[in-house]
Amino acid sequence: MRPLQTRRLLAEDVADRIREEILTGRVGHGERLVEVVIAEELGVSRGPVREALKLLNGEGLVTEEPHRGAHVTQVSCADVRDIFDLRAALEAGAARQIAARHTPSDVHALHRLVERLAEAARGGDMERALQADLAFHESVCQLTGNRRLVEVCVRNVPMVKSLMKPERLTRENLDDMARELGLVLQAIEEGDGDLAAARITAHAERARDMLIAHLDGSLQRA
Repeated sequence: MRPLQTRRLLAEDVADRIREEILTGRVGHGERLVEVVIAEELGVSRGPVREALKLLNGEGLVTEEPHRGAHVTQVSCADVRDIFDLRAALEAGAARQIAARHTPSDVHALHRLVERLAEAARGGDMERALQADLAFHESVCQLTGNRRLVEVCVRNVPMVKSLMKPERLTRENLDDMARELGLVLQAIEEGDGDLAAARITAHAERARDMLIAHLDGSLQRA
């Protein structure tokens, strides 16, 4: 069984390298991913590369087409709308659950993430702010204890990361993110599930609209 485990770990390592190239923008949306080229660059056989591309396909970062190979998923405005509407629906339900049965440690953990986001916003640290924002959303899902909900949430994180790039944000964006998540947490702490759900939905919708406006602008300049 050891060879299979080793190969699986190698495929995950390859997926990590390709994912990093996509998330940092070094490989752009729509760009082809050629197995043999990647294998040569990483010094591995084509098998782990093929498995890595399937893993990334499951995350939505890569699209594989018969007879055409793989390419970095080209995200449209409709894709952004679908992704963020799904997040809003999932996280609204999660926030409602947490508001109804949270513990002091739950609230403390979320407070730390909001503080980290606010601190990064004050320092203009876009990357750290994004990490704190994503961690808050993931924690909201995890605190429900619903394994399947967490799986769906985590599966969408790489695609969200590929969209929420630091260069697409301003200091004002970061301040708004910190303020909005602080209000979500306040509603959770007060046990107001409907208000927590409404606030986290509004937060997701604002991010959705910001990204759609950015994509629309990019298409018009192209």
